Amino acid sequence: MDVLSVIVMLALFLLLLAFIFSAGLMTPVIGSKNIIFVIFIGFIAGTIGGAFLISPVYDEIPEIARSIYLSTSGATETVTADVSTDTDIERLKEDLASQEGVVDVHSEGIVIKTDKFTEERKRIIEDKIAVIDSNITSWNVYTNGTIILQVKRGYNPVNALENLAKWLMYTGGINTRYSTVKLVVEVKPANVDAVVSYLEARDIVVTGVRGPSEDKVAELRRFLPAKSNIVLFCGVLGVITGLAGVFIDSIMGSFRKIYRKYRG
Repeated sequence: MDVLSVIVMLALFLLLLAFIFSAGLMTPVIGSKNIIFVIFIGFIAGTIGGAFLISPVYDEIPEIARSIYLSTSGATETVTADVSTDTDIERLKEDLASQEGVVDVHSEGIVIKTDKFTEERKRIIEDKIAVIDSNITSWNVYTNGTIILQVKRGYNPVNALENLAKWLMYTGGINTRYSTVKLVVEVKPANVDAVVSYLEARDIVVTGVRGPSEDKVAELRRFLPAKSNIVLFCGVLGVITGLAGVFIDSIMGSFRKIYRKYRG
């Protein structure tokens, strides 16, 4: 929802409150016994306005706050993505590095899915990984065929994959079914959405965005009340507005007395 839509929604809700207030002003015409009717109209109209006018705006509050945080924050945000190893990882990193606002691009690890293997084979793989490729710094091996590797920063993780895949096939006949590289992009806050759109346009799965701005938005979401409470509040606000219209003369008279007392 854009800014104009938000303004229109709020303006319509204010007009609705003005209608409720007008209904309260009509009590001299419709009779003071019909105050219950004014309360009923105020609650129903306020609830409807809350559900159809305020709720859509309320849903946009986290995104509005996120835009403000991103435009004012100085710390970088981290975009993570899973990239198939069929992609030219090094070329992709170069392309990302050339995007406006990108501070750093590096691969954080690689997830490999192979045929299942035994506990004995698992121990052999764990013992030999460092020998297979000395650029692999840490690893987790599971008998269901999942192998997670971490490599030295700046090293092409696809090389580690190819070395390990060949060794698995030659020594145990284990096929590598698929693999993905976890790519990490450090981005200036104002350029996060552009980088995410760039990755998605290349059919790359963005797995998350984290950083100071995202943390603040998550904290804001935790503190925001439930939407149903907002709708109920709008209904109560409608009742109060209607009653204000009913008793406006008494209210204004009280203000005038207080003003005269203060002046005199």
